[in-house]
Amino acid sequence: MDGGTLYSIGELARRTGLTVKRIRFCSDRGSVTQADRTPAGYRRYGPDAVARPALVRPLRELGLGLDVIRRVTNPANAAALAIAPGAGWPAPSSR
Repeated sequence: MDGGTLYSIGELARRTGLTVKRIRFCSDRGSVTQADRTPAGYRRYGPDAVARPALVRPLRELGLGLDVIRRVTNPANAAALAIAPGAGWPAPSSR
């Protein structure tokens, strides 16, 4: 998978296990970033769009809310997470 590869919404759905409807919803909400649109208006997604939605399902299964998932999957937060893990995040439950 090279950096120039763009996927249709259907191909992205197949690769992530999410439905086209869910990807469209995530794309409209900004949690999945489309790389481009075709001249006909079809959404195209880059390789980074494959990893981010695939992470959503396990995070939901862990019980995290969409607001936390949005922060975790936002590339702009990557540096903050690496520098100060746990800052502003819910405390892990003790077992």
